Amino acid sequence: MKNSRLFEILYLLVEKKAVTAGELAKRLEVSERTVYRDIDALSAAGIPVFTQKGQGGGIRLMDRFVLDKTLLSQAQQDEILFALQALRAAKGTEEGETLARLTALFRREGGDWLEVDFTDWGSGAAERENFFLVKGAILERRPLSFTYYSSAGEKSRRIAEPARLVFKGGCWYLSAFCRTRQDWRIFRLARMEDLEMGEGDCPLRCPPKRLEAPSPDAHPGTILRLRFDPAAAWRVRDYFHPKQIVSEPDGHLLVDCTFPEDPWLMSFLLSFGSQLEVQSPPYWRDILTAEAKKVIKLYET
Repeated sequence: MKNSRLFEILYLLVEKKAVTAGELAKRLEVSERTVYRDIDALSAAGIPVFTQKGQGGGIRLMDRFVLDKTLLSQAQQDEILFALQALRAAKGTEEGETLARLTALFRREGGDWLEVDFTDWGSGAAERENFFLVKGAILERRPLSFTYYSSAGEKSRRIAEPARLVFKGGCWYLSAFCRTRQDWRIFRLARMEDLEMGEGDCPLRCPPKRLEAPSPDAHPGTILRLRFDPAAAWRVRDYFHPKQIVSEPDGHLLVDCTFPEDPWLMSFLLSFGSQLEVQSPPYWRDILTAEAKKVIKLYET
């Protein structure tokens, strides 16, 4: 407890230059006598702290004092550098400068040991710009207007107050208060087009704590048993949890999973082509057979 109090005193002095013992005592909920003992402890540790009497006085640090890197452990330094690397990936120019300075301060070599890319594989320049535009709107508290396509293909123009970017299930989503619907909504970034940042500030709103899945009533879930060809193993292991996957002696993979029965499921299953056999439920075999016949007819004509 004392060590954390000493750190807080030090950071307050770095930030505010000078504070009185009374202000510190009130902030830390201790007596002024305890504050002076803490100041003595900091001085004994080599921190150039002193007290100045009279008007405008108080407890101060010597001018040009720089917080020593040894106050942070190597693990804490790694966490700071990791966070700054991630921020720089989102086009944070100031974070890049801070990262360079802290890398030098910590005397760490290989400052580019980590690269974080927030966009999908194969994404074009427009998709990347969309991501950064949404990020900027959140930070600046500006509204966004955009064309949105639902999972059923319905097209609508929306105006929303962006609150939070969420990465879930391998996809980026925006949690925002939709002015068009007057309620909180989840928008998948890949389905947003013609993004424009609006004028004016967005009011402070508290977004839902969790990203909720679509209502079960809208898209009821179904339990599927899927059998994958060995050639699809890399995709299967990328997408499904190891506990869902059972390896057969011949190399095929069995997966039991639950998915909502929406248009996305059809495209997901068909994306595996002949490398996937749906073993159950039987009606999904019929659905895929009918769709495959449509594809064959399309190319035959």
